Amino acid sequence: MPDRVTQAVREAQAILARHVEPGQRDCEKTINDLLTVLDDERLVQAMEEKDERQSHQAGPA
Repeated sequence: MPDRVTQAVREAQAILARHVEPGQRDCEKTINDLLTVLDDERLVQAMEEKDERQSHQAGPA
């Protein structure tokens, strides 16, 4: 199973891909769908953990 950050990026990309397809667009639905994916506590936590791991790997500044 992909990590939560990767999963969210893929979901957001799919939402945007549907939005740019020819035909009618529902901008409000696109924004709401993106918010559903990106405004998620599990995603925020996963991003914070990923940032923390990267800063530990980089060592002291």
